[in-house]
Amino acid sequence: MSKVTLLDLAKRTGNDASVGIVESMSQSNALLSLLPFRGITGTQMKYGRRVGLPTVGFTGYNEGIAPSKSTIEQVSFETKILKGSSTVDKLLAEADPRGVNAVRAEEDAGFAAAFANAFNENCYYGDSATVAREFDGLVKILPSLVAGGNVLGAGGSSTNSSIYAFSFADANTAQGRRKGVEGIIANGGSQVINMQDMGLQKVTDAGGSNQYWAYETSFEWLPGFVVYDTQSVGRIANINGSYKPTIALLNQLVTNMHPFRPDVFLCNKTVFSYIQELKGTTWVTGFGGSSSDLFTRVLTFDGIPIMIDENITSTETTVS
Repeated sequence: MSKVTLLDLAKRTGNDASVGIVESMSQSNALLSLLPFRGITGTQMKYGRRVGLPTVGFTGYNEGIAPSKSTIEQVSFETKILKGSSTVDKLLAEADPRGVNAVRAEEDAGFAAAFANAFNENCYYGDSATVAREFDGLVKILPSLVAGGNVLGAGGSSTNSSIYAFSFADANTAQGRRKGVEGIIANGGSQVINMQDMGLQKVTDAGGSNQYWAYETSFEWLPGFVVYDTQSVGRIANINGSYKPTIALLNQLVTNMHPFRPDVFLCNKTVFSYIQELKGTTWVTGFGGSSSDLFTRVLTFDGIPIMIDENITSTETTVS
């Protein structure tokens, strides 16, 4: 099944402004550059998460079988609203030798990065029960360590971080095709990022009492994050300076996520450095390569890319 990224979706809309903003958002954002997206009608959707197959059986002539059906767990979902307003003082912009448009574009790029980071952070740590404006992230969807499951613990109990694994492809199994993880855009995805030049506006200063003229750009985005099957995502939690990722933990996570296979491992820079330590002074089996690669950084595990996402914090609550 064909998957499209947020940038692919922006290009399909034919909106040049959206394409430029999404390109800026995706440049240094591993999850956002890889996560498949699709548009939905309106802002809400319901979907069935199948958790059990119907019962069938062999019978003889003139015999029947009790009726049964699949066990479907109904899930309701609503996209959330991300907004931002870029303002540049008129006098400041017009005094810059680069020109007004260059100054505004520089500020707009900062908002693009902030949008991407806000979405990513919510994908990990969002909790709609605590903050209704957020959608649920992986710490809510995968809340605890599971024996033999796809949440593993490195052993830490304070100042922790995690490695997160995502599978973006559907899995074909004995239970049929199973969808994994997906980003959602409201209203059919026609406005991937709604960016509107508001021109000169009178805005209020930080003190809240005085006004001045500024060039303003309005940004709106209605995204969501859906996990159709919890086997398509995984986590190695409770990582810190004393309790680090191991070859065994990485192998176990890949195995436990079957029938899905991770397309990427994401971690922050600190955990990425811990992974480099696994090479030691001799080549460690599992990363592929040869002893001549000792002084190159580990960028893959079993062919799966390992990428940095600084929206993953080093102060996560201990998972138990």
